[in-house]
Amino acid sequence: MRTIDNPVAIVTGAAQGLGKAIAKRLADEGCRVSITDKNSAVVVTGEEIGAESYIGNVGEAQHVKQVVDSVLKIYGKIDILINNAGEVFPTGPQDDWGRTDEMFDRVFTSNTKGAYLFGRAVAACMMQNNFGHILNVSTDHVKPSPTSARHHGHGNMDLYNASKWALNGFTFDWAKSLAKYNIRVNNLCVGATDTEMLRKWSGSNPDPEWVKSWMKPEDVAEVVISLIEEGPDGRTGDNVGLYAGFDCILPPAEI
Repeated sequence: MRTIDNPVAIVTGAAQGLGKAIAKRLADEGCRVSITDKNSAVVVTGEEIGAESYIGNVGEAQHVKQVVDSVLKIYGKIDILINNAGEVFPTGPQDDWGRTDEMFDRVFTSNTKGAYLFGRAVAACMMQNNFGHILNVSTDHVKPSPTSARHHGHGNMDLYNASKWALNGFTFDWAKSLAKYNIRVNNLCVGATDTEMLRKWSGSNPDPEWVKSWMKPEDVAEVVISLIEEGPDGRTGDNVGLYAGFDCILPPAEI
């Protein structure tokens, strides 16, 4: 990786899907990668791509601290954090009241609290090294495609949408707070990507034309590399939009 000497990266939610593709691509670039997931398959993924692997919930502070402390002990620094872990469930205001607390806690723990904890945990060492990249994986529900007439969300996903919108608060604030330490913080607002999570959500018989439009995880991972390689003077506090049916390339930075 041209912009970082001996880069060290953490990728969350990397047992499969987009997280796995990003972790593999970082490893291909010579990064020393550590991955975490509550799915035990993260161990197999780690063996496949030559990464340190950790099993645990990103929403548990003890697990987050264990991962970060371990990475620092092994490598002495952390240059890149990819907050990819997340879940999606069909939820809405018509749901049974009895599961209201349970579903809120589960979705926000995976999608929001995990990014918060990992971001806070790596900030100190990044500040000490005067360098870092934090990327929060969000959704095109937050930043719709140019042809969507600014339609936000898709209905029946209120917790998912709210948890991803909440990432804006961390991303924009951290981008300002950490800019003087040469730490860049961005959201990746990614649309339909061919992952296990999307296939499970789409059911057994999704529209073939829609499926044909899906982005490949490997192409999204390539955009992540391009974003990192903008270097210390690259964009920060940006929502980077990638959309199914469009070219999967890094768009120009927003002014």
